[in-house]
Amino acid sequence: MNRKILTIIVSTLLLSSCGVFKSNKKTITVPKEQVTQTATPMKPTDASQLDGEWLVWTVGGKKVTGEARPYLNFSIAEGRIYGNNGCNTINGDFTTGAGQSLGISNVISTMMACADAPFESAINQALDNARYFTVSKKGHELYLDLLDSSKSTIMVLRRHNMEFLNGAWTPVEINGKANHNEEVRMVIDVPEQKLHGNSGCNLMNGSLLIDPDKNNSVQFLDIATTRMMCDRESMATETALLVALESVEHARPGKNGNVVMTDKDGKTVLVLKHIKLSEE
Repeated sequence: MNRKILTIIVSTLLLSSCGVFKSNKKTITVPKEQVTQTATPMKPTDASQLDGEWLVWTVGGKKVTGEARPYLNFSIAEGRIYGNNGCNTINGDFTTGAGQSLGISNVISTMMACADAPFESAINQALDNARYFTVSKKGHELYLDLLDSSKSTIMVLRRHNMEFLNGAWTPVEINGKANHNEEVRMVIDVPEQKLHGNSGCNLMNGSLLIDPDKNNSVQFLDIATTRMMCDRESMATETALLVALESVEHARPGKNGNVVMTDKDGKTVLVLKHIKLSEE
């Protein structure tokens, strides 16, 4: 065949192929903070790093969104995996081995048909292809990467590490002002996502929200108090505390075991000191 004609034919085929791939390509938008995030790898250890519940963060390189997030729970004690793929409840077996190898098998699920479950199929496929895992840490969040046989990441799971908030606390500062009212104390229960305590005059109760899309996230919601009247200073402290709690968006460990809570602009609104349980 004439070399010139052959060149034209090959060029035509390449252009046609490019056209096919271009028309089928789906654009995946990943927030910049997810692309540029730097995580600190954790030292390889046994499978204990897997233990517990993880939200699905990305699958196939695509950020998982929505109110009802798919999740997986690895139970080391049972060698079982439980969770939800965005539509159906799933469970199965898993094993680990040398080199942080991972095998997930015998996965079964319910058979619901959901109108809006864009990640269900990709999650199921990732579980079927998972062969290794790695765990890394960024801030107070942990990331679990599931890798395929070529050690390419196929799914990333994430969980907060906000357990440092658990326990009884009293504020040493409220909006930059020292607090001297020792009656002000609160108990934060992260696993149950509850808050209760004494606001300086009244008993209070509320709930916690940890936003899966934010680092070091914590918010106090639905705070309710009893209706007692106290002296002016106690009432002023209570008002300041309730306003501060409602503005909290983030929390981090501070100096001397304290916890620093900030608003959406990064302004410190509360500094909490831990109280021993015997003092409650």
